[in-house]
Amino acid sequence: MNREGKVTAINGDNATVVLMKHSACGDCGACQMGKENMNITIEALNTVGAKVGNNVVVDMESQDVLTAAFIVYGIPLIMLIIGVAGGNFLFKQLIGIEGNVELFSFITGLVLMIISFLFIKSNEDKFKESKKYLSQIIEIID
Repeated sequence: MNREGKVTAINGDNATVVLMKHSACGDCGACQMGKENMNITIEALNTVGAKVGNNVVVDMESQDVLTAAFIVYGIPLIMLIIGVAGGNFLFKQLIGIEGNVELFSFITGLVLMIISFLFIKSNEDKFKESKKYLSQIIEIID
């Protein structure tokens, strides 16, 4: 997945790149909550020696993008579903609570989802160190 951007800062082997809005984005605005003409700032591995002000092409493997999206969105969603379904079973069958257990099940799902977010956040440094999910500057265009 290639995107064009402009280098705004250099941090050792990494560069801060402001990505231009991609034509495939259309008017979705999901990345900036509907604001017009907003750009996205990312950290990218500077393998080509780009300098501040250079226009560059940034690449990230599609498989890595999908894996990162699954880690950030899929795992918490799965934990929410497990918490709701498991909480429903736990409160009705094992504990034997009568009546409306859906609220307790929902709270259990939220707790598991929050725990998964905290786990992902606590391992963020490990993800950054591996550089597997870090974009890479592959070309200077100016």
